[in-house]
Amino acid sequence: MPSKPSNPLVGAIVTVAGIGTSVLAKKALEVGWHRVFDEEVPDSKFEKQAKKDLKERKKQAKKDGASKAELKEMTSEYEDVAAWKVALFTVLSGVAITALQQAAKNGAQSGAERLVARRPRANRG
Repeated sequence: MPSKPSNPLVGAIVTVAGIGTSVLAKKALEVGWHRVFDEEVPDSKFEKQAKKDLKERKKQAKKDGASKAELKEMTSEYEDVAAWKVALFTVLSGVAITALQQAAKNGAQSGAERLVARRPRANRG
């Protein structure tokens, strides 16, 4: 982890770089996931939406006269996702995004410190 910068401007640049990198990395991970698996990313948003959709489908099926056994058999889309895919996404989103975020923070700190550092006067002797 980089040391705390003494210049507040450098600290702000490092913070913005970390946040920006995490947003871009998550977007890139989602795009890659869609291209490889051609399905929704199994994250918490998807889980919530799947539960909501299941509740609506059960409500509609109940109105249409489905039996209790049929209602119990209904599963959400999230439950149909393989466990290894959920684990893979969890690892990728945790490890890959954190690594990219840390690299961006380190690069931003060293670059920003070089830009704002005081330079000695030129020797005009």
